[in-house]
Amino acid sequence: MQAEANVGGKSFTHILLRENPSKAAVLEEFLHGTQARIGVVDRLGTSGFGSAETHVKDFMIRHQSMLGLSSEDVVILKQLRDAGL
Repeated sequence: MQAEANVGGKSFTHILLRENPSKAAVLEEFLHGTQARIGVVDRLGTSGFGSAETHVKDFMIRHQSMLGLSSEDVVILKQLRDAGL
């Protein structure tokens, strides 16, 4: 796996991080855990367009200021979202 971070475990409460992950990667995995808890992952699935992956990226893009994300982070999030990742 080439990801900076990954969430897993029975309740999506374990986040594995590579050395020096980006803030956006850590936040995304934390938010996936939140999605799992409130049923978004079950409702939307985990991959492809319209999935929990693209849903969380849309949220992060919309709330860039609140999350303290840089313009560079948002550019990367948009690229990943548009690729369905």
